[in-house]
Amino acid sequence: MTPLFDIQLRNTSLFEKIQPYLISLTITDEPGLKSDKLNLVLADQNIDLPQIGDLLKISLGYKESGLCDMGTFAIDGYALSHNEMRITAHAADFLEDFKNPKSRSFENTSLENIIQTIGADHNIEARISPELSNINFSALHQTSESDLHFLTRLGQQFNILIKPAGNCLIAMPSGHGFATSGAQLPEVILTPDSTINWSLEFSKKEQVPSVTAKGYDTDTAEEFFESVGEEDYSEGDIGYSLRGLYPTREAAKTAAKAVYEKLIQKAYTFTAEIPGNPNILAESNLKLSSFRSGIPTTWIISRSTHSLSSAGYRTSLEAMVPADYQKEHL
Repeated sequence: MTPLFDIQLRNTSLFEKIQPYLISLTITDEPGLKSDKLNLVLADQNIDLPQIGDLLKISLGYKESGLCDMGTFAIDGYALSHNEMRITAHAADFLEDFKNPKSRSFENTSLENIIQTIGADHNIEARISPELSNINFSALHQTSESDLHFLTRLGQQFNILIKPAGNCLIAMPSGHGFATSGAQLPEVILTPDSTINWSLEFSKKEQVPSVTAKGYDTDTAEEFFESVGEEDYSEGDIGYSLRGLYPTREAAKTAAKAVYEKLIQKAYTFTAEIPGNPNILAESNLKLSSFRSGIPTTWIISRSTHSLSSAGYRTSLEAMVPADYQKEHL
C-alpha cells in the first residue's frame, strides 16, 4: 500500500508544490473541547511563508484505496530554521469566541438549558443526549470564566463530552463511542498481528470502592449522602468523597456516578501503534481480538495521532474502557 496525502488551500490542491519538501505531517485527534491539531514540517527551500488564519483541508489515505477527509485546520503559527519550516494549525471549526471570559449565574435550570443558552450566545444549534436530561441545578455560577472553561468544568464534573462541531454544540455521555454528530462510530478491531506494537497499563490507585457526594436539603436543614460503587451507601460518607454540597439527591447521585465512571475508565490504559488508518478517530469503539486472557476486549479510543513521513504512514492510539464498564471486571 502506498501512503497518500493531499492539502487544499481555497479549494486548490497544494500536493504538487508540497510533496517534494514534505518531512512530516501529523494530525492529533482529541475528544471533547480540546482542539484537534496539525503539525506540518517541510524542507525549507524558500517556500512562500504561510498566512496566519489560512484554512488547510487535509486528507490522508492510500493510493490504492483513496483519501479520507481528516478535517480543516486554521494556521496559527510557524517556525523557521536554516533548513526547515514548521507549521502549526488547529481545527478550524473551534470557535474562538468561546475563550472570552464572562460572568453570569444560572438558577433553577437544567444542563440542557445551560448548553442551549450557550449555543444561542454563539448562534449555533445545541444538541443534547436524552441521557443527560436529568441533570438540574438550583444555582450555578460562571465568574470571569470563558464558555470554553465553563463547559470543560461541567464536562469533567459529569463525565460528559461537550464539543463545538460544525455548526452545533454537542453534549453526550463521554466514552460511549458516539461521534459528535450523535451517530454511532464504527467499531475498530485490532489483533496483536495487526499492530506494530502495543501496551497496556493498569493503575490500582484508581480503584475505589465507591464515590460519595454530599448534599444539603434546605427544606429540612439536613445533610445527605449519595454514593455509587460496589454497594449503594446513601447514609454515610465513605470511599472517595466529592467536594462541595449538592442541592438535591438526584444531582448528588449524578455527580458521584460521573466521577466513579471516570475512575473506572482511568484504571486501564491501552496504547498501540498500527499501520496508518485514517478511520481511527477519538471516541471510536475499539475491540481487541485474540489478545491474551485477562485483557478487556471493549474500549473507547481517547486520542489518535496520524503521522506521515519518509518512514511511512503510522497511526498511534490511546484507549480507555467504556464509561459503563463494570467495576467488578477490573
